[in-house]
Amino acid sequence: MEDDDGQVFVRKISKDVDYNERLEVQSKKQASFSGDPIRAPRVLDHGYTDDGLFFFDMEYVQGVTLAEYIKTMEIGKVKGIVESLVSSIVPNKPITVLESAVPVEEIFRKKLLDLRGKLKDKNNAVINQSLDLLERHDWHKLTNSQCHGDMTLENIIVKDDRLYFIDFLDSFYDSWFLDIGTLLQDVQVMWSYRFEKDVNMNTVLRLIVFRDLLLDEIRKVNPDYVLEIYYSLLQKLIRIYPYTKDELTYNYLNEKTALVLADIHALETRVREGV
Repeated sequence: MEDDDGQVFVRKISKDVDYNERLEVQSKKQASFSGDPIRAPRVLDHGYTDDGLFFFDMEYVQGVTLAEYIKTMEIGKVKGIVESLVSSIVPNKPITVLESAVPVEEIFRKKLLDLRGKLKDKNNAVINQSLDLLERHDWHKLTNSQCHGDMTLENIIVKDDRLYFIDFLDSFYDSWFLDIGTLLQDVQVMWSYRFEKDVNMNTVLRLIVFRDLLLDEIRKVNPDYVLEIYYSLLQKLIRIYPYTKDELTYNYLNEKTALVLADIHALETRVREGV
């Protein structure tokens, strides 16, 4: 849109009245985001349309998504992007969680119970194995923190070599672990590229380098965090199943989830053996 002074901006409007509250939470997330060196488009205004739909206006950032940028970028730039992401996402000091807050274990227990109910008709060994593993996992390490909520490569804009987060999403639980897990959904599972018939091998190479550098940076913070991030990725993939309607996507999701299960088992074996 364009204001009276000719300044271009973006207006995001709720799809219906029932979605108003969720969009308002998303606007507050975006407005309060604090990261360095990554930014979010400035929230300029908010309100309601004549139809009672919540909206908010934001700065227009004319760039390309990281999902597109990574296809042609110099591979040497991947390290800088990864370092920017980690420094902007991972808290540099412990987060204090209010004592009155619902324990993280209880939040995930309820979420997984709901998922099991939605997937009860799926006679699928990968789903059942994943749910069993997720239900046994101890989630207490997933500290509450600032969280984007849907940090895919498509929701990161590149402009003049600077990164911007867009399309913040409300979440059942806010933690940076879940954001990194969502990043892995793209750089390892290649979810944003699943509909592309032929993904260039140079793109695949960049994604592999991105994944390896991302995990290396996380290990520098705390080696134990890598396993937690893979569990975060696994729960993210399982949450997609109820919305998967076509066989092609279902089979793709099943194949990739099985690979993530294998990664988790390998990581846990290394932990047990003290490697």
